[in-house]
Amino acid sequence: MNASNRIDIILTIVIGAAAIIILWFAFKHWSKNSNKIHRRFLGKLLYIAVIVICLVNIIGQIDPTLNLHSTLLKGSALIVAIVGFAAQTAISDLICGFLISIHKPFEIGDRVIPEGMDPGIVEDITLRHTVLRIYDGLRVIVPNSEMNAKVIVNTGWKTDRRGVHLTFSVSYDTDIQKAMDVIRDCVADSPYTLGIETNGIMEDSGPVFFLKFADSALILETTIWVTRETSTYVAITDVNMRVNRAFKEHGIEIPYNYINVVERENTSSDGDTDVKKKKTAPRKRNVRTDTVNIVPGSGHIEIALETVRGFAERQRLGERAAMQLELMTEEIIGIIGNIVDRTKAKLWVEGSGVKYRIHISFATGFGTEEYKRLISLSSSGKNEAVKTFAGKIWEKMVAGIMTATEEGHDGDYEWSLHENGQGEDDYGESILTSIADDVKVSVTKEKVELIVVKTVQA
Repeated sequence: MNASNRIDIILTIVIGAAAIIILWFAFKHWSKNSNKIHRRFLGKLLYIAVIVICLVNIIGQIDPTLNLHSTLLKGSALIVAIVGFAAQTAISDLICGFLISIHKPFEIGDRVIPEGMDPGIVEDITLRHTVLRIYDGLRVIVPNSEMNAKVIVNTGWKTDRRGVHLTFSVSYDTDIQKAMDVIRDCVADSPYTLGIETNGIMEDSGPVFFLKFADSALILETTIWVTRETSTYVAITDVNMRVNRAFKEHGIEIPYNYINVVERENTSSDGDTDVKKKKTAPRKRNVRTDTVNIVPGSGHIEIALETVRGFAERQRLGERAAMQLELMTEEIIGIIGNIVDRTKAKLWVEGSGVKYRIHISFATGFGTEEYKRLISLSSSGKNEAVKTFAGKIWEKMVAGIMTATEEGHDGDYEWSLHENGQGEDDYGESILTSIADDVKVSVTKEKVELIVVKTVQA
């Protein structure tokens, strides 16, 4: 191997590495705002093609007398036989992956239910496998040949939302219409579910159907809809808990089989009965309160405070931490009231007794009253207010709205008090800047959200 061959080998390696890097950046940019499954598969296929071409060229430079093309052609029958016998499963997975990427029975992010398997979110596709994320965060690796052969229920087929089918059983003496109304109310009250449009009319929940008579129960079914960002299992749990609680409140019986069990008491040597201690929920368990609809400045603050008190009690916050939570809630409502007076807002708290977030949001879709009021606020009338923390938050909200509604802008706007290198001194005196760990402003084309982050001191 002469110097020219060495140079060619080095050039091949450099060009191959550069091609892989360019492909990586190209597909990263290409898939930034899209999770099309054919793009994932095509990208991995091109990586392999570049590597194979480089290897063939390098081998040809190492031994110029070796004509790989001729050798491959002469031994094609033997190669086909070997590959067909030893790699038939891999080839089948590759071809089926290609068919999936072409016909697209699902996309990245879709919630699918393959025949005979648990529901899962499509997370990725490789040359051989499709990766599904199931309810507990585990990944199920399914060969592409199996995914291509199975009947698949796609709950989010070509939509920006996911559907989840729920079934409820009630006893034969139940007022069916009442049970159906209760279920619809529970679905509508859940903060995770979306409304649907029926015959041109927007409804807060989908219909409930009475589909069949079972051996010991009447079966009612409905479908709830959630955004792609919402965990379907969290939404299912929330709706089921609401329905279970509402059925008890309305005297609706859920039929079940039961048996009588006679159990002896375990007594210690001194005759004392062994009694189990009641366990309380751990402080590290994440929960989310119900969404509270409020109008800042109209006396609704007490409703919000009742909600945060319930969160503090459930998470067993100390007296000081609970008081801080209430103070920050009052402050965040006051800020929104000062910026956009008497606007309809939604408030909730999520997190644990270790770290939680207070959210308050209001709709600012183009043309809404809130949008008009935010944009039309006179800067001359806000000169003094801008020096305050509320005024600075207003500035960020307006900047976010202008950015999110800018023509050709696909992303959302986010701002963080501490991530942007700001501190308490930059915004004057405020309960939030002195107590909270961070304050964030999140803006989309539909809404503005103010988020307060707090870590509870042990």
